[in-house]
Amino acid sequence: MTDQAQKLREIAKNADARPSVPLKRAAGGRCVSIAVTSGKGGVGKTTLSLVLASSLAKLGKKVLMMDADLGLANIHILLGISPRFNISHVISGECGIGDILIEAAPGVYLAPGASGLERLANLDAGRLERLRMDFMGLEGEYDYLIMDTGAGIGSTVTGFVRHADRVLLVMTPDPSSLADAYAMVKVLYEKGNTNVAVAVNMASGDRQGHEVFDTLNKLVVKFLKKPVELYAILPNDGEVQSLGRRQAHLAGQKAGNRFYSLTADLARKLSGAPVSAGGGFFDRFFGGA
Repeated sequence: MTDQAQKLREIAKNADARPSVPLKRAAGGRCVSIAVTSGKGGVGKTTLSLVLASSLAKLGKKVLMMDADLGLANIHILLGISPRFNISHVISGECGIGDILIEAAPGVYLAPGASGLERLANLDAGRLERLRMDFMGLEGEYDYLIMDTGAGIGSTVTGFVRHADRVLLVMTPDPSSLADAYAMVKVLYEKGNTNVAVAVNMASGDRQGHEVFDTLNKLVVKFLKKPVELYAILPNDGEVQSLGRRQAHLAGQKAGNRFYSLTADLARKLSGAPVSAGGGFFDRFFGGA
């Protein structure tokens, strides 16, 4: 293990790579990990991850975003950037983890995933282990780790989600989203993570949002015996969708926009959430607990 880590460091040192983003230690305390996930795609999970990270940074936090949708990464697309390096280059040993970091906004740093690379969606144990090693050293430099996971309940997704301090489960009023959200909660509970917060996105109003959440929570309580908690009801906002198409989520936020205002409230609520006992996310992840 030590020899392998040393080899990766030497390769990274000698690689023809752009200078890495300088790392500065966060203001204290341990990094809080939040996995933003969903039972199905198309629920606005990545948009919410971006805006949540920006909102936490505006609270004075230093945030690391990880595009944990390893096979279909798209955060960099929403930001309108084309990173030279991504997580796949860290796995292959072509560069170090610091070389892939991009400052997406003040206080927000992105570790890009690799869009369309099937091998990253099906990581073998050796490559996943190398990824863990590099991120363990990085985690201590930040206040928050926001992981935008893939959709569904596959092993790669649940491998990230089960070890997070807090899971933010994004769902919409669509019936299929409700069914898939319940499936995700069931898997998480079975794997021992019951710290699940729910955000109902694309709701026509608070009433619909509460109805959708109540339906999910009744199922969870009936069959799984422990409720989930509602953290946010977010509107179906055409302006937000337009900003996404223009790749302007972080630059185009408006103080009067309800989606951004409610996401700022969500960030404040999450910033007060308790963290799991023990070490940091990648310590637990690497340990396979």
